[in-house]
Amino acid sequence: MSEGDTYTDVRALEQAFQVFTKTTQSMEEAYRRLEARVHELDKELAAKNRQLALTSDYLNYILESMSDGVIAVDTNGTITTFNTAASAVLGYDADELIGRPFRDVFHRAFAPPQGRRAMELRAKNGSDVPVSECDSPISDRANNRIGYVKVFQDLSELESLREQVRQKDRLAAIGEMAATVAHEIRNPLGGIRGFAALLARDFDPGDPRARLVDKILVGAKDLDAIVNELLEYTRPVELRPRAMACADLVDAAIGYVESHGRPVSVVNAVPPALSVMADPDKMRHALLNILINALQSIEHAGEVRITASGGGESIALDVSDTGCGMSEDQLKRAFFPFFTTKEKGTGLGFAVAAKIVEGHGGRIDARSQPGKGSTFTVHLPCAE
Repeated sequence: MSEGDTYTDVRALEQAFQVFTKTTQSMEEAYRRLEARVHELDKELAAKNRQLALTSDYLNYILESMSDGVIAVDTNGTITTFNTAASAVLGYDADELIGRPFRDVFHRAFAPPQGRRAMELRAKNGSDVPVSECDSPISDRANNRIGYVKVFQDLSELESLREQVRQKDRLAAIGEMAATVAHEIRNPLGGIRGFAALLARDFDPGDPRARLVDKILVGAKDLDAIVNELLEYTRPVELRPRAMACADLVDAAIGYVESHGRPVSVVNAVPPALSVMADPDKMRHALLNILINALQSIEHAGEVRITASGGGESIALDVSDTGCGMSEDQLKRAFFPFFTTKEKGTGLGFAVAAKIVEGHGGRIDARSQPGKGSTFTVHLPCAE
């Protein structure tokens, strides 16, 4: 190889190396620009992710803060969303239901029947909760249907208030009727008692007819007691409250109780330090009605125990018996006027007691089980 050829080859190699160097520098520059762009994109992606997370959290906060229940399903009817309000109403946790078919959980179709918005949803405890619901479809950006959402309100409290209003209206009508009947009965009843008393004078004590007249007088007396109960129920409660020791109120009521020779004990276990604001005569009447019912529920031997607890704003007096108890249905109607399970009862004892206690700004609660006795709790404002 000549010297000229060697020079040419070296020159070509030098030029190729220069081109390679420029290309490498260009690629390095492009890589740095690409690396900077990737870094910018990473920052933008991180910012978008943070924004998306904040938006998602915000929407989730809104969903969980709603007072209305929200249930969402996909197009197959599988539950995808179940918010806190829905959990509070129906008793399920979201983790229990997400991924399960709506129909399998609530035993009904997702959408209510056409034209009907007042429906029921089956709660976890098996009860049917009345709800007002509204359904809407869920679509994506391409307007493709991806599911449905149900927003519902619990109507239990509203239904309860409506029933209370209806009950108040019925009681008002009953009260007006009872007052009219009582006044219409009282006048001829007084005549019956008067003439029977005159008739009793005409017979000797041993005369069989005297016994019949006595029955008339006893019947008239019982009827007069019923009339008085009717009038007591219909009259407004006029109170003269003062600070009273609970134990003294209970003792006053027990003093009028008769066991009729049965081995039934009435125990006053109320702490002497507890006091309430009460009208002594009215509260004695209310407690006496409760005690009489407790004694009547005990067929043979047993005990009625009165205890008390509380302080601050209110005192709770518990009247517990070992009697026959009441069913759930009987317990619900215990304070309805004229409802009674006794052969000779008027059904006004509890109604009058509840009216007196409510007039004091208190209330009466009751719990009972058949065969296990009953407990009636009288809540009254504390004297302090």
